Amino acid sequence: MGKLNKIAMCYGPLDVKVEERPIEAPRKGEIQVEVKVALTCGTDVKIYKRGYPFLTPPFPLGHEFAGIIVDVGEGLDKSLIGKRVVTSNGAGCMSCFYCIRGTDNLCEGLEDNFDEYTQMGGGFAQYINVKAPIVKQNMKILPESMSFEQAAMVEPLSVALHGINMADIRIGDTVAIIGAGPMGLLKTQLAKIKGAKVIVIEKNRNRLEEARKKGADILINPEDVTDIVTEVRKIANDGRGPDQVIEAVGLPQTWELAIEMVRKGGTVVEYGGCASGTKITIDTTRLHYDEITIKGSYSTTAHEMEAAFNLLSTGVISAEDYISRTYSLDQVKDALEAHMDQKGIKFAIRP
Repeated sequence: MGKLNKIAMCYGPLDVKVEERPIEAPRKGEIQVEVKVALTCGTDVKIYKRGYPFLTPPFPLGHEFAGIIVDVGEGLDKSLIGKRVVTSNGAGCMSCFYCIRGTDNLCEGLEDNFDEYTQMGGGFAQYINVKAPIVKQNMKILPESMSFEQAAMVEPLSVALHGINMADIRIGDTVAIIGAGPMGLLKTQLAKIKGAKVIVIEKNRNRLEEARKKGADILINPEDVTDIVTEVRKIANDGRGPDQVIEAVGLPQTWELAIEMVRKGGTVVEYGGCASGTKITIDTTRLHYDEITIKGSYSTTAHEMEAAFNLLSTGVISAEDYISRTYSLDQVKDALEAHMDQKGIKFAIRP
């Protein structure tokens, strides 16, 4: 029997309880982290609202976190204890067909043994045991200058970066981003770093203002125009449309909008996750005669995790620009509700 750990557990849709549960000592290759900061994200909210196909209630929540190593499992050096660290929420097996091609986000091990390589919850807690594959591949020791808030942004930034990399943005390109939630805002800032002109499409006026602060060149509220596709195409590349369109909402209608909006020969990145079983309709003319490219964007890779860490540790991206408020662990339900109701961008939880 290990020590008691205060942790947020999800018992079903909209049913979260903070309770004390025993936590065992870390197993071989694992680390036990005392969580100092955890962040809410859109995936947490989706799980909170409707559950998760790979998880059976009750299950823990929270996967963006940073803290201090307080114990290590067999095979790890005891000198790691006391180190300030951040980890991702998953890792590839690094030996399957996809991993050896650098696409560890598509790892076959995730299909065969999801629990071994992925950790979708447990960050909204006092302590968490991080799984051995994640420790081996995706643990980063923080420099003294890096705050826990800054470190906790590594996972979401790496996911945003994956979508940006899929878009193949070149300096001078015009990029349209549909949706200005946390991920849309991160993609806006990253697209500007890439040297693009950025158009952001969003209904929420507060989020549009945040997009402006992140560097967006043109802001459009679709409720203010008659035809959003016509409006965007009109202002991009002399009426031809954007070079890239990134969908960051997760609705079939916005997936289809992105495909309609992009210029001939352009690229669409469908990042926002739709509900299971969702289908969209595509005009084959767009694919065949207009030669557009349509890509999905899922999760992130070990390389992008490292790149995100570098962007945050050097201050290129600032967590302060994304964290709207801090809550205690006992207030985790309030934090999830605030995120769900779009009362800010992201919310920090300090156990």
